[in-house]
Amino acid sequence: MASRMLAFDTSADVTAVAVLEADRVLVEDNAASPERHAETLLPRIEQCLERVGFALSDIDVFAVGVGPGSFTGVRVGVATAKGLALATGKPLRGVVSLAALAASALELNPQSELLVAPIIDAYKGEVFAALYAVSAQHTTLLAAPFHAAPEDAAAQLVLAAGGAELRVLGSGYRRYVERISPLWDAGRVIALDAQHDAPHARHIAREARRLLGVEGASDVAKLAPLYVRGSDAKLPDAPLRL
Repeated sequence: MASRMLAFDTSADVTAVAVLEADRVLVEDNAASPERHAETLLPRIEQCLERVGFALSDIDVFAVGVGPGSFTGVRVGVATAKGLALATGKPLRGVVSLAALAASALELNPQSELLVAPIIDAYKGEVFAALYAVSAQHTTLLAAPFHAAPEDAAAQLVLAAGGAELRVLGSGYRRYVERISPLWDAGRVIALDAQHDAPHARHIAREARRLLGVEGASDVAKLAPLYVRGSDAKLPDAPLRL
């Protein structure tokens, strides 16, 4: 398996970048940069590589979060990853950002299999959410990523969890906690702290490495952002008169 990995995610209000060698994180930068991914991603990649003394050609594989999340952020991340992969001829692995966020719960419970619901802010009064069973060996999708009002998302997740103990995390839960929490049995739901509000680059990397072992690299030409929700930018129904 490829040894040196450059991983990044721009689906949330964090431009997350990390360089790993095998499973060891050499450098990681998860600083907030809302609405500025296009400005910050490449400089942050360059800085991380400089800190470990690597050139871009020293990287064996790239990993990127494909969303869902910020439309602009996800586009920036995926386009950058595809450009780097094509320029270097190195493989690329796309990762669902929610899956990587869910797997971050293992840092608190590494020996357990957990049921995890990542919920991130989709703005406009909605959240993106999904449900995963995660362990050190696998990340299993139980409810595919969807968007909904916070209360509707909570109801769907409770139904999908089937009464099992559930970990919840993410910026969407944090923002709408007062609307979501009353809908759940508090004894069966464990909320993780704010450090799990957005995917961090090391989580993208570790999920990418798992997927590389199971499915191999992504097809660079076919890799696309996972938007889940349609864009607000639409062509008019009738052509404009010039």
